Amino acid sequence: MRLQVKSKTWLEVNGKFVIGEGGIALLEAIDHLGSIQKAARLLGWSYRHTWGYLKNMERNCGMQIFVSRHGGRSRGGTQLTAEGRKLLRDYKRFQRDMFATVLKKSRVLFSY
Repeated sequence: MRLQVKSKTWLEVNGKFVIGEGGIALLEAIDHLGSIQKAARLLGWSYRHTWGYLKNMERNCGMQIFVSRHGGRSRGGTQLTAEGRKLLRDYKRFQRDMFATVLKKSRVLFSY
């Protein structure tokens, strides 16, 4: 028998949800695709849910995470701000380190 520890992580500010693993996937998709609509479609989220998630994230963390430019196919699009890219990078680094630590510790504690 090999037991495995599983966990989920998310960020909060003063008890208010900011972002979780799904939101990180969303930011990665926006950063890669340059479009909220395309990112939502890729993740199987509705545009309305996606927009609400992003606005809630910005409101609760108190910083601008993305910038959208209107203008249709040729000029429109969405980019992460420097703060948004830093949040994405730091969250992923934290998760990578945390999972490595959890895996190492769980192998010691649960090696029945």
